[in-house]
Amino acid sequence: MKTQLLNLLLLLIFSYFSCLLVLVSVSAKVFLSIDCGSSSLQPYTDERSVVWVGDNPYTRNGEIHQVNTAPPNTLPFDSSVMSTLRAFPTLQKKNCYSIDIDNKDEDNTAVERVLVRASFYYGDYDNKANPPTFLLQFNGNNWTQIQTSISRIRYKEVVYSLNNGNNINICLAQTQPDNIPFISALEVRSLDSEAYNYVGSTYPLFFTTRMSFAKTDIRFPEDSFDRIWLTSVPGLNRTNGLTVVTSNSPSIIVDINEKPPEAVLRTAHTHSNSSALTTLTYISFADPPYYPIHFNFYFSEVIKLSPTQKRSFDIIVNNNKLDSIIIPKGPVIPPYGRVLEVRIANVTSFTGNSSFSITSKPTNDSTLPPLVNAFEGYIIGHKLVQGTNSNDVKALGLLQKSFNQLQNWSGDPCLPSPYNWEWIACNDDTDSPRVTALYLNDLGLEGILPDFSAMGALKTIDLHNNSLMQEFPDFLGTFPKLEILNVADNKFSGTIPSSMSNNINLKLNVSGNPLCTNRTVCKTDTITRSPPSPSKGKSSKISSQPIIVLLITFFGLLM
Repeated sequence: MKTQLLNLLLLLIFSYFSCLLVLVSVSAKVFLSIDCGSSSLQPYTDERSVVWVGDNPYTRNGEIHQVNTAPPNTLPFDSSVMSTLRAFPTLQKKNCYSIDIDNKDEDNTAVERVLVRASFYYGDYDNKANPPTFLLQFNGNNWTQIQTSISRIRYKEVVYSLNNGNNINICLAQTQPDNIPFISALEVRSLDSEAYNYVGSTYPLFFTTRMSFAKTDIRFPEDSFDRIWLTSVPGLNRTNGLTVVTSNSPSIIVDINEKPPEAVLRTAHTHSNSSALTTLTYISFADPPYYPIHFNFYFSEVIKLSPTQKRSFDIIVNNNKLDSIIIPKGPVIPPYGRVLEVRIANVTSFTGNSSFSITSKPTNDSTLPPLVNAFEGYIIGHKLVQGTNSNDVKALGLLQKSFNQLQNWSGDPCLPSPYNWEWIACNDDTDSPRVTALYLNDLGLEGILPDFSAMGALKTIDLHNNSLMQEFPDFLGTFPKLEILNVADNKFSGTIPSSMSNNINLKLNVSGNPLCTNRTVCKTDTITRSPPSPSKGKSSKISSQPIIVLLITFFGLLM
């Protein structure tokens, strides 16, 4: 009996707190695939042995839908995953997915860098034939604008470091009427800490393209990071005479930090004429088109050269040999059985044009034409924000745990501006803002107000027309910058602190509460009455006994 009661008590406690959870913890070395809009409670394993889970644990908002136009049943996306989506027709400024990554893994190494991919397939789910446009955000930073297609899958990838905690927040924000944001899939992959570390950990990398010349698109399991290597890229122009060749190397050692999969190094584009140029012209995918793009090119020799053979070439950017933006400098000589990475920085378009050219030109002593095995293009974003002040975030979390009405909001409370939570206001700090106002009026809040005094920048607190109770919270008198406090029409009792009632700079409204202006004078006759008669005092004392008896009896059963 005792054991059953104890188990019941633990179950009730667990059930209560589980209702408050927004973030779901996953392993520090994360490989998480979320099928957005899936109604299944069971994981799903696709043809690549990737396990997909439903998105209910990661977001509280939105509606799930099935697409009406079947998604393409080709790599690199699973058609079953793309057949569902979650749309967000709510009036919130942004709707977010929240993922909590354990800060330590088995070898006590903290997660430092992740790849996040968000995918979108409209499929005319709403029968409007109107694919929407909306904004994508991550951890309080702007990511990109999403322009969806009625029949094509769109996806975006960002690589960044978790510098401020281990929470990943991916948010969608509506920017136009009748353009309802939606998402089909969300994937998070841990990267090695050394991957792409030539870009500082305080800057994100937004990938615009990734291409190989293999027969099929490549991703996991060939790529342990599950990057998507396409076999064709829209907007890519190539000169005639190019051909695909296959490596005859028994193995290819990949000993560079970015770890391109061996599968993309086993094929290459080259030219049948050894004296010809190999020219690749790319259309800029950036917005605006003149934004600098950076490239990683990967080279691996496909044949073991004889002593009389040599493959050597220079990289020409926009018809100029710019050693200053190419690392390493000098001619490219692809190694056999290994891989060479060449980085090209700050590639911009021709003046007045949205395209640019990257050309491989054989050196004078080369006997073989240039080749290229694979490449990636990316944009370096603005410096990552610190995020809303951590004390404010913790205090807001206390409020959310206390009141169900506040639990639909997630993501960074203040950033990016102007997509703050609707019931707060923030200052104009774009890196680590403070919360300056709480607008919690008319929300039907009931119960006890938690101590959120850590929010030291508050100037306005509006709590009127709720059902908040117990004694007037002393901590409400501790905010150094408070200018407006409205707690009207609640159930607060007790005495208003003199620090507030005597503060001429504070606009205070406490009407509609059974409060005392001081310790002896009350606003109503329901508090601080004259001493009760003995019979009333006895009655009052008796009325509290059942609670005491119940507690003693209950805990006695557990002993």
